[in-house]
Amino acid sequence: MRNATRLALGALAAVAVVPAPARAALHDSVERLADAWRAVGASVVVDRSRFLTDESDDDRPIVIVLPALPEGECTTVVLLGARGLGFHVRVEADDDETVKRIPSVAGAVSIERCGGPVPRRLIVASESGRGAIETVLARSQKPLPPLRTVLPERSGGPLLPSSEPGPLPPLPPPDKRADVAESRARRDGATIATRETWPAGVDGSGTGETVLAPGCHTLQLFAPDPRADHPARRAKLDLDAEMRDDSDDRVLARDRSDAPDALLAACVGESTRVDVVFAGSPSNAQVLVSHVAWPLPEHLPTLWGPEALGHMAHVLQARHVRSLPHEPVAFAQGGAGMTPIPLSLEPGACYLALAMLTKQAARSIGLRVHVGAADAADDRGIDGDGAAVAFCAGYRDHALAEVEARGTALLGWGFALFRLQSGVWEVPR
Repeated sequence: MRNATRLALGALAAVAVVPAPARAALHDSVERLADAWRAVGASVVVDRSRFLTDESDDDRPIVIVLPALPEGECTTVVLLGARGLGFHVRVEADDDETVKRIPSVAGAVSIERCGGPVPRRLIVASESGRGAIETVLARSQKPLPPLRTVLPERSGGPLLPSSEPGPLPPLPPPDKRADVAESRARRDGATIATRETWPAGVDGSGTGETVLAPGCHTLQLFAPDPRADHPARRAKLDLDAEMRDDSDDRVLARDRSDAPDALLAACVGESTRVDVVFAGSPSNAQVLVSHVAWPLPEHLPTLWGPEALGHMAHVLQARHVRSLPHEPVAFAQGGAGMTPIPLSLEPGACYLALAMLTKQAARSIGLRVHVGAADAADDRGIDGDGAAVAFCAGYRDHALAEVEARGTALLGWGFALFRLQSGVWEVPR
């Protein structure tokens, strides 16, 4: 199967690479702190970087052995990460006593000891997020300027005592989570297909394939929670997935959200074989796949081909439009830029206007209809596939639609106008 490892490698790269602006900001904070302490005569060492991940919990913490420094009355240690990184620290000192955990504030922990045992090791565990941790150590004859003075952006206000929340409860089994999702889809008129299971490998990634009939489909992947067998673990389930058309390798749906289950939704205008790649499952687990589907709405125009049919169905599905009563009463087509479309209307009728991508890719497609002084607009559209607006003519017999498409110069779009109901007049209040 093509690109079987692409998603897993992408997920690994997202973990391993820290954005350059974030690295630069953290490096600048470390340098400012070290320079401020050296300016008052302290001996300062900036230790090597460490990296916290979701696996760096209390069972598998990072242990930092502090380097030796010249003798001094006071020892000050600061751990700095990104402002959104949450972690806590325990200190082991010369007397072998380990203090209670110290939670981070704004991505920082500051520890100062003047007299008494000297900190020797720091035990660091992640609470939320992942990222680099920098350690700045200083020895001085008197207390140093506090962190909130040197780096005021790291001040989170007074720290109130907080209770231990304890580990999150395990998720229900995959079949129970699938029952809930399928019940919701059944109430929305979907057809429920037979469930499948796809095996994950040692690294938690895997592949599967299926065939989508013409219509709108949702594939939802459910992996077992790793905490089900080990409730004390803090590991978080986050399943990601990607679905591609087997014939041309085109991405139909992608889910890289921070959620335990992966959801892939796509609409197709013809029978389509698809490949699915997933990552983030527990090692060697069986991933349950739920498949629900809705048929294509009737009366969609076919003149732009099956791919445009899929785009139309996707736009209508997102707007919860399941059916259309009649064939279109007007058509138009165009390309990139802003295109006006004059419309002839039946006074008293209500309409649905639909603009959809027919060729190439678009960054966005917006649609606006002017009926007298009233406007109906869908400026953002649905995922670059198209846009839809509903409006009523009132006493007017004409309107102006405007389609704005942004993307490649070769993109193409189609426009269809559907009359939903005749003789509907606004009643004055």
